Amino acid sequence: MSEQSLKGKKLLILAGGPNLVTLVKRARDLGVHTIVTDYYDLETSPAKKIADEYWDISWSDIDQLEKRCREEHVEGITTGYSETPVEMCIELCERLQLPCYCTREQLEFTRDKVRFKEVCRKTGVPTVPEFQSIEDVGDKDFPVIVKPVDRAGSIGVGIARDKTELYKVHKYAMEMSYCKQVIIEKYISGTKIDAYYEIREGQITLLTTDDVINAAENGYERVVQSSWLLPSRVHNLISEKSDAAFRKLLQFLKIRNGYIFFSGFEYEGEIMFFEAGFRLCGGHWYEYLQKKGMVNNLDIFIYHALTGRTDNIPVLGEVNEKLKCVDINIYAKEGTIGKIKGLEEIAQMEDCYFTLLTGHVGQVCKADRAILDKIAMFYFCSESPGRLKEDVKQAYSLLEIKDVNGEDMIYDRIDANVISSWWENEQEEKSYEL
Repeated sequence: MSEQSLKGKKLLILAGGPNLVTLVKRARDLGVHTIVTDYYDLETSPAKKIADEYWDISWSDIDQLEKRCREEHVEGITTGYSETPVEMCIELCERLQLPCYCTREQLEFTRDKVRFKEVCRKTGVPTVPEFQSIEDVGDKDFPVIVKPVDRAGSIGVGIARDKTELYKVHKYAMEMSYCKQVIIEKYISGTKIDAYYEIREGQITLLTTDDVINAAENGYERVVQSSWLLPSRVHNLISEKSDAAFRKLLQFLKIRNGYIFFSGFEYEGEIMFFEAGFRLCGGHWYEYLQKKGMVNNLDIFIYHALTGRTDNIPVLGEVNEKLKCVDINIYAKEGTIGKIKGLEEIAQMEDCYFTLLTGHVGQVCKADRAILDKIAMFYFCSESPGRLKEDVKQAYSLLEIKDVNGEDMIYDRIDANVISSWWENEQEEKSYEL
């Protein structure tokens, strides 16, 4: 199918938080008339500022949105980064008979960690060991990690080293769970990994993988991820041990279009996974993937919402498998932000392909949860690990986040020297097509 013009088509985007800024920008670049809706102000919802228009209607107010969409002749609806708006998107698309990349059953699989692991076991995807209840956790099983089955982004997550801590984090996870159900898993001390796939009209592509560098001071109290490095240095191992099973899983779920990621661990040569997300992810890999020669995965959501298809997305051609990416997350210590400086200068660096400001001056940041407040992120792309190391060092020297007393608020900075040797033993990598 040939490329289809999107110029002038009306796309409603549910939610306007910082992550949605790039989706709005991409849609506008494609000539789409963008509408952002939620009930927050412009500071909380910066995507509203750059959209062609915005509505002050909650993305969960389906009745009012249905009425307004009919009045304004909206031609497509999409969202990203959180399962609850995706659920609302499915409902609204059903009412208006508009295409939606995701079904209720597919969403339930990815938002419920228990169901995810059940399907994994059916299709052969290796998973992290779990416990059925607190009573099943023995003294030799610690540490364990406890999570709400239906929350993402490390919300409600806690790590326990003994029974006392287990009861405490179990209570916290239960409070944060919408359905009041949690999962207890063995805490794995290996490298966290992710695998990213696109599906277009049933054609499955393994886009990339990553390794996660956690904050040095996390201990057992935090799950702050300071950096993602792409591709994973065990990319070939991930592909060898899980790619065929993931393809079987995607076919089992009858997923025809979309973007999905799987999170897990590599430990002593073994691969195991614990959750998935059938939505846009917080890593914002689209610029890296486009630079690599692949489809910008934002286009999958935009084209499908407005045309019902994804085989009309223009492709770029040859893929550069040597291209690497270092994505840096900036989290805040406890305090009130008084100054943010340097992100604009980072954006001007030659290898920088993405920056995003998610915090603001005056924001009160707390440290009473496993995940802290993310203030900014940026990433660099290059074939040279040594060059990426220097990019990260320069970025850290440019960025300032201070509290109202002038004290540094950046929670963690990775050791940039690690980057130059990260892919030391890499093997030739491939893109896998079904």
